[in-house]
Amino acid sequence: MKRGLLFHVLVVVMVGLSLSFSLQAIAQQSSTFVDARSVAEFDAEDDVNTSVWLAAGGLLGIVGNLPLGAIAIGGAYVYQPVPPAERLLGKSAEYVTVYTEAYKTRSRNLRLSAALKGALGGSAAFCMLGMLKIKPWTDWVFW
Repeated sequence: MKRGLLFHVLVVVMVGLSLSFSLQAIAQQSSTFVDARSVAEFDAEDDVNTSVWLAAGGLLGIVGNLPLGAIAIGGAYVYQPVPPAERLLGKSAEYVTVYTEAYKTRSRNLRLSAALKGALGGSAAFCMLGMLKIKPWTDWVFW
């Protein structure tokens, strides 16, 4: 069976069209994921109250140095808030998955950094008070 030039041209055009449509679909899906991730990170920054985690780490760091400050750090790591459901209404399942994971990751990172800063600052204050022979915590510290 002999194939003509027209057949070869049509095969090349069909291959080109099929590749371009699949690449467009991948590009659209990728942009949806990027949009979901960026929106989730902005929402997490708005929702997380870093001053509470900073204060918790600082107070626990002052009261019992870094071991008690580690409780605030552990709490910041373990606690996983769920994003509000009204932000996800009408979105696709892929969008919801990407948004939720990005929200949890960003909010955990924000909480951890604030609790760590507070615990280190509180521990530094604990050590400075100890060097100055000021020990107002001797009534509550068990060690």
